[in-house]
Amino acid sequence: MSETAPRSRPWYTATLGGMASYLDGATIVTVGMTSVILQRQFALSTWSVGALNSVLMFMFATGAVVGGRLGDVLGRRTVYAVDLVVYAAGVVTVLCAPDRVTLFIGVIVTGLAMGADVPTSLALMAEEAADGRQSSTVAYAQTLWLAGVAVVQILGFFVADLGATGARIMFAHLLVVAVVVWILRRGVAESADWQRTRAASVGRGDLREVFRKPYGVGLLATGLYFVISGIMPNTVGQFGAFLVVHLGGSTVQVFSLIGWGTMVVGLAVALLFQRLADSPVRRVLLVIGLVSLAAGPLVALLGGFSLASLVVLFAANTVAGTWAGEGLYKVWSQEIFPTRIRSTAQGLTFGAARYVMAVFGLFTPTLVQERPALFMGILIALGAVATVIGLLWLPRLPRHGLRGAHGDDAADAADVADAGPHHPDAPVTSGTV
Repeated sequence: MSETAPRSRPWYTATLGGMASYLDGATIVTVGMTSVILQRQFALSTWSVGALNSVLMFMFATGAVVGGRLGDVLGRRTVYAVDLVVYAAGVVTVLCAPDRVTLFIGVIVTGLAMGADVPTSLALMAEEAADGRQSSTVAYAQTLWLAGVAVVQILGFFVADLGATGARIMFAHLLVVAVVVWILRRGVAESADWQRTRAASVGRGDLREVFRKPYGVGLLATGLYFVISGIMPNTVGQFGAFLVVHLGGSTVQVFSLIGWGTMVVGLAVALLFQRLADSPVRRVLLVIGLVSLAAGPLVALLGGFSLASLVVLFAANTVAGTWAGEGLYKVWSQEIFPTRIRSTAQGLTFGAARYVMAVFGLFTPTLVQERPALFMGILIALGAVATVIGLLWLPRLPRHGLRGAHGDDAADAADVADAGPHHPDAPVTSGTV
């Protein structure tokens, strides 16, 4: 086996990798907010607003599937060193868009590049984390995701009244962050775990392997869970401004102001999750998050979609998205899959979820305006299904991605089919702490 460089500065590497999640959250909210701001300038109908946000999700999904696979075949660094250049090109296209067609083209390119970046960067974060801190390191990505959302909402509060100029300022923020991160990433080495598995002739996992035993069940479970649990957080993130304007009868600026409060809560929630992600308390957070997933839309429905009830929805969404949604999904994905197929598997599940979210987002604005009770009812039902999967299925799956005593993935080092459910959210039994 060839020698690889020891892990160094794991939190620095994690920060640069986690900025993929920062840009993911910031991009989703930026497109969601600016699509409302730009409705008049680009003559965007309600359907067009939904289409623009759906196109972003659809291209993110495509990028995740392709980029995730390339991350396993070519290496983490190769992919994330390129995709932010493409992302920046997409943002520049949006900034210079003179018409609706160019606006859509820019969003397409941006979404494609962002999708490729996320699964690859998350895999790098897990693989370069200190032993015993894998889950906490990956949970850090969700903290950065929320930070991206928070920054955009604060920025939106100050520039929303500037119309198209304000929208361009919001996209300019994305461009500056992408360029700075790309420059800093150039000094980050390739994943040591990826190099090790590659040298051991297991670095290029067969694509078919991810669908077979023992990993196929994990792929199905994580994919279904993220699809179902991710719709509410994604919808509120994308269409929060739309909900406040069209259901709450308020303004984009008020939405940004509400976002300040909920994001303070959200960052506290994310930091707590980051601290406890490697401990048994994570299961308690999961339960609270699953309750929030259904309770948020229920309060909005029973509250008659008042502004106050929407604030509760946003707060519940913040808790659910981290403790029982994308934040936990990211951690589970690193734990369940070994290095050789980790990026591929995560790209496929990310892609599947975002494809579904893209379709759901296409109908969201119309449902919100014409059938808001039905819309909230769907979110409540999805929360109930996610609870069943999150409590009774996923915690029982073997963890092939947890490192063994010598720093290798359990599955890669011993090629075992069942690593056992010894992880923070495993059901408590007489033999499990």
